[in-house]
Amino acid sequence: MKAIKRLLIANRGEIACRVIRACKRLGIESVAVFSDADRHSQHVLQADMAVHIGGAAASASYLNADAIVAAAQKISADAIHPGYGFLSESTALISLCQQHDIIFVGPSVESIAAMGSKIEAKAIAQSLDIPTVPGYNGEAQDQDTLLNEGNRIGFPLLIKASAGGGGKGMRIVHAAAEFESALKQARQEALNAFGDDRVLLEKYIVRPRHIEVQLLGDCQGRVLHLLDRECSIQRNYQKVIEEAPVSHLDDAVRQQLFDCAVRLGQHLNYQGAGTVEFILDADSREAYFLEMNTRLQVEHPTTEMVTGIDLVEWQIRVARGEALLWSQADVHATGHAIEARINAEDPANDYLPETGTVTLYREPNGEGLRIDSGVAQGSEITPFYDSMVAKIIAHGSSRGLAAQRLLQGLNHFAIGGVKTNQEFLTSIITRPAFHQELTTQYLSRQFPDGWQPWGEAMHTAIAAAAYAMQQESARNGAPLNGSPWQAMGGWRLTQPCGTPANSRLWLNGAGGLQEISIQGRHGEYRVSLLPTEKGAGETTTFPIYLYAPQQTGGQWRVELEGTHRNLDIVIQGQQVALSSPRLRRSYHFIGLEESQLGAAAAAKQAGNEVRAAMPGLVTDVLVKPGDRVQAGDIAAVMEAMKLIHNLPCPVTGIVDQVMVAAGDKVEDGALLISIEAEA
Repeated sequence: MKAIKRLLIANRGEIACRVIRACKRLGIESVAVFSDADRHSQHVLQADMAVHIGGAAASASYLNADAIVAAAQKISADAIHPGYGFLSESTALISLCQQHDIIFVGPSVESIAAMGSKIEAKAIAQSLDIPTVPGYNGEAQDQDTLLNEGNRIGFPLLIKASAGGGGKGMRIVHAAAEFESALKQARQEALNAFGDDRVLLEKYIVRPRHIEVQLLGDCQGRVLHLLDRECSIQRNYQKVIEEAPVSHLDDAVRQQLFDCAVRLGQHLNYQGAGTVEFILDADSREAYFLEMNTRLQVEHPTTEMVTGIDLVEWQIRVARGEALLWSQADVHATGHAIEARINAEDPANDYLPETGTVTLYREPNGEGLRIDSGVAQGSEITPFYDSMVAKIIAHGSSRGLAAQRLLQGLNHFAIGGVKTNQEFLTSIITRPAFHQELTTQYLSRQFPDGWQPWGEAMHTAIAAAAYAMQQESARNGAPLNGSPWQAMGGWRLTQPCGTPANSRLWLNGAGGLQEISIQGRHGEYRVSLLPTEKGAGETTTFPIYLYAPQQTGGQWRVELEGTHRNLDIVIQGQQVALSSPRLRRSYHFIGLEESQLGAAAAAKQAGNEVRAAMPGLVTDVLVKPGDRVQAGDIAAVMEAMKLIHNLPCPVTGIVDQVMVAAGDKVEDGALLISIEAEA
């Protein structure tokens, strides 16, 4: 038995916090590592010790194996747990651990090397008579060979990065004419994420289900499956909703997946936690091996909740030489569990990642709910890492009960200061189709024109009323007890003091600039949404009543259109964050000087420009001065928050100026390209 008294976690965010909790249960001292951007993050605060490892960029910190092992040596750590992502499947990190007599909490270097290349993994699966998707996984990687193989396989096909996963380095190609551009982007994304630009090609299955089997092996040669998970609800190959066990699956197919997964694990003499992923053709009912992830999965809590087995704890126990305590017959599911990933992003704006300060954070309480989070109120969401804020997992005796508990949890999870995808998640799980057989086309079929939020006008009115109440209390010199509000500028009163407030301001939110008129006082208001341009549209007016927190147990209560709703309101500077069941909004109040520009002028000013939506790296510029472009043409490509973002031309016209080149680092809002619009 190997002793693990002090364990370093080579990761950040919610998974680092998750490993810290397991260490506490096992009586192991936990050590966090942190970058410049994470100095005050939750995993640093929760660990027993923390060591700085480098700059904010992942390449300078969490992807720097030498720095991580040096940190482990510095504090005499017995073991390193890699979490998931970053270096969790890095043979280089394991080799360094072996050189310095540090235990790596994970499988052997041979297992990771064999499964780390999708090309080699597919060949091993084929040798074990495990079905694989028809395609090309050869060594030749030149463009001509790949295009010829693509023509042989037929379109549509899938380009996949050989290394890594998580949807990075993957592109669907519908025709040969798209192949060169898609290959270039897939290779670039794979190189940035994994340091390896090799790809393989596969036949694209039109109606696939994504199903995976959880494995757990020990050092004595025992490999068990811990049942299956459904991961079909995805966007751009990034999982959104996961659950265990899989519903709407034939027993014979389920057993085939279990048998194939265990056979592969036994062949590898697999140790620790790993996941074998499969594609199931929903039409033919044929199952194909996809890949094996030799690490913990983001969605591991669903398996933990239905089996009662703590996967992180057993990763550590296996690493120190313990044998598994069960036989395969002992493993069974109790109830059903569903997980939703809460991301800091704007689903209504092409899922653009969000950065900023979390000004409001309150987790829900409820039967069967579990929250895995790496943030708290005051945490910073930076552009350097992925955008996941937290995971919410719900367990119930049936799938229907688990879904209902998840809905309630999402509705009462209050996060403000950055936009999140919570409304989008509730839209997903409240559709009738969610209770039928799922495929990876779920989102595109349920939201064919993209997802849009509910009740934008209503929440704009609420935001204005919240601001009015804040100003009224400040003007009277008696701020409400416990209110987080502070005095703000950019406010114009149009009535004398002592009469009902009649005020106008500009709001910038999910729907763009909006002018607001507010009349009333003492919590009773008439809030009007005014047309953004003279003569355009109609004025919409909402009567609103606001009841203060001391009357409602800590939350504001708003009465709008005859319905009472509870909501949280946090104002910081000129940002206001609102959170209520089903709806989340963040707004910026525009000052008087800005508002005088008017919405039309602001829109005109930005309409002919391509700007960076967030800080990042320009990886490609596809236009030059003098080029004629159509609205929607891709003008440039950026990498931000570990993903590739295409930046389209906003108008049809002639490219006037190009201010950047590939390789340039740019700030949020930086002007990249200007276009002279056609008259």
